[in-house]
Amino acid sequence: MYNVMKAQIYQLKRSKSTYLIIFIALIFLIMGIVLELGSQGDDASASTMLTAMAESYVLFIPMITMAYTASICGGDLNDKTINYELLTGTDRRCVFFGRVLVSLTVNIIVTALLLVVPALIFTAFLGWGHTMSPEDAIMRCAATLFPLIRLTAFYAMLSFLIKSSVGVYAIGYILTFLEMVLMVFIEELFSTKALMYIMSVDLLDRILIPQNFRYGFFEEQDVMVVKDVMETSAVLHAAAAGIIGTAVFLFIGYKLFSKSDLD
Repeated sequence: MYNVMKAQIYQLKRSKSTYLIIFIALIFLIMGIVLELGSQGDDASASTMLTAMAESYVLFIPMITMAYTASICGGDLNDKTINYELLTGTDRRCVFFGRVLVSLTVNIIVTALLLVVPALIFTAFLGWGHTMSPEDAIMRCAATLFPLIRLTAFYAMLSFLIKSSVGVYAIGYILTFLEMVLMVFIEELFSTKALMYIMSVDLLDRILIPQNFRYGFFEEQDVMVVKDVMETSAVLHAAAAGIIGTAVFLFIGYKLFSKSDLD
């Protein structure tokens, strides 16, 4: 498995798509920051900015996860590199899980940078503010790991099913869009935690986007403050949804790969 992972890391360093994906993500992130700064005006702080940008992250993170996972897991299916690995005696489990682990590592690093770096910059220039406590923000960022692992497993499964990175981009985008529309539609009818076990985007949404706010009086002005602080039960539900989804997707993905004819 080590050799498979080492080869994937080497390819990532030399691939233009690795840097193109993060460049495009940064462009959209900067555009979102500029728009939010304009709308917040003098009331802008790190906590207000991060709370306002949470909806963008809910769309951003699945797209970036899909792009890197499809590139790592599906790219070598296009050019038959995986065939050569199997012909040289590499175990299928190493081929599969080696790519999944590299995908997950890259997705965690990129997501952490996109979440943490803006928070540090906002705090340095605008101050933290009072909209969300630092502890709640850290907990939400840490809990993002659960849907991130689940999304990586899902797109890995999709990559080995479709055997085309371009196909994963197309189908993954459509599925993410449909999932977000369906999520809003169902939540309009009734509120249920069951959705977070079924839909990865709903799990990410519940973690990153606060729903309840109240006014608080700080430094002689009224400030909107997040009321629904993440509790232990919410983190446990997020962990359970992430672990169950990951196990299911990895099981299906490996079964598909182990039985597929790559000749």
